Amino acid sequence: MVKFLIGVVVAAVAFTVYAVIDCAWVPRDRVRALNKPLWIVLVVVLPIIGAVLWYLLGRAPARAVPRQRYRGPDDDPDFLGATARAGMTRSEKEQSDATLRHLEQQLADLDDDPGASGGPGGDRPDR
Repeated sequence: MVKFLIGVVVAAVAFTVYAVIDCAWVPRDRVRALNKPLWIVLVVVLPIIGAVLWYLLGRAPARAVPRQRYRGPDDDPDFLGATARAGMTRSEKEQSDATLRHLEQQLADLDDDPGASGGPGGDRPDR
């Protein structure tokens, strides 16, 4: 009988400690009814009852919280615009845009020039 009581006490302490840690680590948007510090105090002051109340009333289920998809920096136009041009002045940005337009025009001219691509009438001999 003593071993059983010791097992119950150990299980109750483990359940309470788990509830306190869970309450402390859960994000604020998944806490219902009270704020996190009050839930922690409630779980510590009323060990078993507080832990049960935490899981039944205080913790919102994961599906109730909208899940945000991770967006890497290369998918975020705000991040790309902020980092690529963060240290540039307005004139440097305009010069960069002009250079980019010039290079794009050169590439377009190369695509239009049949002699440069090695197509019919080009300078490259056939292999």
